[in-house]
Amino acid sequence: MPRFLEWDSIDVRVDGAKLSAMAREMTVSEPMLERLELTFANGLLRVDGSIRKFISIPFRVDITRIEASGTTVRVPLARISAGPIPIPAFLIGLVRDRLPKGVATFEDPATLVVSLERFLPPFVSADIQKIWIIDGGLAVTLGRGGADIPHGGFNGNEPRHDGG
Repeated sequence: MPRFLEWDSIDVRVDGAKLSAMAREMTVSEPMLERLELTFANGLLRVDGSIRKFISIPFRVDITRIEASGTTVRVPLARISAGPIPIPAFLIGLVRDRLPKGVATFEDPATLVVSLERFLPPFVSADIQKIWIIDGGLAVTLGRGGADIPHGGFNGNEPRHDGG
């Protein structure tokens, strides 16, 4: 069925500071996580934080690429360290049970998998073709997709068209 808006390809940017704030909010329920900060530079996404396990342990994860297909995004974790000590990738699997439920899963070797369907409003459909790490955020190319006017219209005052 045709959508109100349709596109073949569209380029969008994601603000890194807002994405970092959203990541911090999602991890508030994790008492071990004391700090989490995302920094975006051309070709590098750096995740800095600290975990409290008797003492505060700083960690750093470098991400140099993001793979996208449909609405699934895979994030291979390139370099992982706790302070100055490199951590072998297989040990990262130990945190798989601590990932926010319904947000991300973990695949070997050291790859986070996120389904963006959770973040898209129900009136939007889109396939992700490519994600680049740029200064200050992400550049995303969406493939074929579309959107309808949300129920209630744009300002929430229009009548619904589904009989409700």
